[in-house]
Amino acid sequence: MFSRNSGKLKIAGEYRVNQPIDHFKLKIKILQQKSPLVDLFDSEEEIHDSNYLESEEKTITWQEKIFSSSEVKLYTEEKNCKSQLQKDYHELITSENVQGSRLFTYTAEDSYRRNKTAVTSSNYSSFLSKKNASALPGIQNRKPFNERYNKQVVDSSPTDSRIRSSHYLYLDCRVMHVMVDLSSREQVSSDPETSEILLCTLTYNKAGKVLSIDPDINNAEPYIIESIGMNYEYWIEHVSEIPKVYYQDKNISDIELPPANILRLFLTLDFIEARNFNYNSIFITYTIDLPKFWSTNHRERLYGRTQRCKMINKSAHFSYVAEITLDLDLNCMNDVPSWPYLLISVGSLDNWTRYRIEGYTSIPLPSSSGSYEFRLQTWRPVYGVINALRRFFTGGTAELEDIAYCGIPRDHEGKTLDKKQLRVVPSGTVGLRVNIVQQSKSSSKNRGYKFQERLNSGSLLNTKGW
Repeated sequence: MFSRNSGKLKIAGEYRVNQPIDHFKLKIKILQQKSPLVDLFDSEEEIHDSNYLESEEKTITWQEKIFSSSEVKLYTEEKNCKSQLQKDYHELITSENVQGSRLFTYTAEDSYRRNKTAVTSSNYSSFLSKKNASALPGIQNRKPFNERYNKQVVDSSPTDSRIRSSHYLYLDCRVMHVMVDLSSREQVSSDPETSEILLCTLTYNKAGKVLSIDPDINNAEPYIIESIGMNYEYWIEHVSEIPKVYYQDKNISDIELPPANILRLFLTLDFIEARNFNYNSIFITYTIDLPKFWSTNHRERLYGRTQRCKMINKSAHFSYVAEITLDLDLNCMNDVPSWPYLLISVGSLDNWTRYRIEGYTSIPLPSSSGSYEFRLQTWRPVYGVINALRRFFTGGTAELEDIAYCGIPRDHEGKTLDKKQLRVVPSGTVGLRVNIVQQSKSSSKNRGYKFQERLNSGSLLNTKGW
């Protein structure tokens, strides 16, 4: 006896659909397996009959209706068409002279069902089906509402079994079946249940945008089906073409550039964590101090505050991200431009609404594009024993009247900034990640190195404030 290959195992595959499902295309190729006895004959024509399926393939789009020979024969006769869909099929076949195909489809509008046999036994009925069968129409239920058995509509504490028995699982899915007609050409009529073989089922979940292909796409090893003593091999191939509109969207032709003589900074601040602070329920308040020649179209983004975070093992994780765009007027290159400062204050607010300042810190924004990560050491002001007692019992501690004083105040004039009268103690640390992208109409190479040197010198002068 000859051993036959069972073919590739049929397993469904699920795919996330990012494009409109109407662009989906699938190619099906099927051919009849050669008999092992073919080597005993001089030519293959000696063993091929008129029904031999040498090879046939077809490209199918989503919900494309392809008729089989039996469907063409059925819908050609107008007397066989009862529903509106069947009448539409009759008009289509007669007007376009449609010919039947071995490879055909059943769309979501057709009445084809993949599994025609019941999953459970015929005498089985679920709890929900019994309830549905015994439910009376509203006109027959004449009891007052307070006397009805189901007067409690809402179950405040349902069990898992009650939830499963009282709810339907409904998914908004559309189904499409790809079939093959393996009936003999000499047969006047054939049984569809034996001659029509299901090759592939496509199910699209519109809500989740998930397409299920059963069986999955196969490129190498074929699937094998058997019908009337013959074996057939078939392949499923994904041949969807990405629409030209998609390529046009990917091709960015018009990039929005800043105006002339403007250097634009795209800034992202990521407050990662805070460590080693004395009290719990930590939050961070930040302010971006813009010096002369700097501007922004989103001034409300120059300041912000993170969420409160509970400390575990002396560490609080925020993962708070802020984005802002800053513009520098390049006409200021005759002077040494100051660089923006990031001013940070750390506070705590417990369940007793006791508010405390935990620390201050500041840092000039980097003058070059790139990704930076900092661990900033904070400090807080101290002011005698009474302030320490108030901080411990009721909250409300000494704090800066102007947060800009933890950096360089705008109204400061002079070469040095003296802060020796301010009594401070060290506090915890703040983890910060900064991402900066610079954009202008002329590249830094065209502007020359002097431009970057002036920016760096402006940033350097900012750090000389202490």
